[in-house]
Amino acid sequence: MPPQDSDKVKREIEDLLEKLDNFVPEDRLVSKIKSRRRAASGPSLVDRLWSRARRLSLGHAMLAGVVLLLVGYLAPHALGSFRTPVLLLGLALTVGAFVLTIVNGDSRRTIAGGGSSTQKRWRGQVIDYSEPGPASRLRDWWRRRRR
Repeated sequence: MPPQDSDKVKREIEDLLEKLDNFVPEDRLVSKIKSRRRAASGPSLVDRLWSRARRLSLGHAMLAGVVLLLVGYLAPHALGSFRTPVLLLGLALTVGAFVLTIVNGDSRRTIAGGGSSTQKRWRGQVIDYSEPGPASRLRDWWRRRRR
């Protein structure tokens, strides 16, 4: 090797060593170990509760509201001063779930907002095997009769 090439190699090695001395890793070893332990231990309590709450449907909320209304109405002495909040919560759950069911038009919709939003498609066409409901059958019958 000519002397000029060896000087270039030496300078390159020195630059690399200097950069290595000044290198600061982004994550410290302790934080990496903690994140690995957290991932290995599974989801937290909040994550587990949220995943269960997301599966609740509006029908569940309406049923819980009706149950709270019945308990508040039938057992006023057992609840004591909590009777009014229980009745209000039951009323809010029942009315809220009913209104959301009417507005959204989907009884399978969950409280967290998920629903059956995916459409089955084949060759670009939407496939719908569901039967029309009683309300749509009645509406279609009424339209045919008016003509």
